[in-house]
Amino acid sequence: MRYLSASAIIVSIIATGPALPAQTLKATSGTGGASTTLAVRHIIGLEKISSQKSGKLSVQNGAMQFEDGKDAVKVPASSIDAIFVGSETTQGGGTVGKVVKTAAIAAPFESGKVLTLLMRTKVDILTVSYHDAGGALHAAIFAVPIGQASDLRTRLVAAGARDGAGQELKERAQP
Repeated sequence: MRYLSASAIIVSIIATGPALPAQTLKATSGTGGASTTLAVRHIIGLEKISSQKSGKLSVQNGAMQFEDGKDAVKVPASSIDAIFVGSETTQGGGTVGKVVKTAAIAAPFESGKVLTLLMRTKVDILTVSYHDAGGALHAAIFAVPIGQASDLRTRLVAAGARDGAGQELKERAQP
């Protein structure tokens, strides 16, 4: 009986899985003509912005700008030394996803593993290395909607940032 009720709970969670508030990131059109604002998650690296903070990232007026609703940080594109792009698989679902994942541990016959596979989501990782006004070296890491990081790198380079990846790194990145 205990396994039957646990299985029923897991099945209902899987059935309502798409209704869970996932940590998906979406691209939105900015108000400026060529400017595009992306909804991203700041992983770490910007001053005045705490880690794991969601906000809007844009490239406009020769600078990369991140706003989280309270604070805004501008990094001039000319001070950016390197831009690296990668991809990562993360757990979706936010806080609800963490609770469901914990509850899945109690599922009988290891059926909870299927649930954790359904809650995975893929994002691009954008790493920007830059110097501040005092000359100190910093790096900021962002989780960007899948497929958007390369476009963002192109816009940053067009605004005056240096790509920074040497020819050797570019050759290794080619499949």
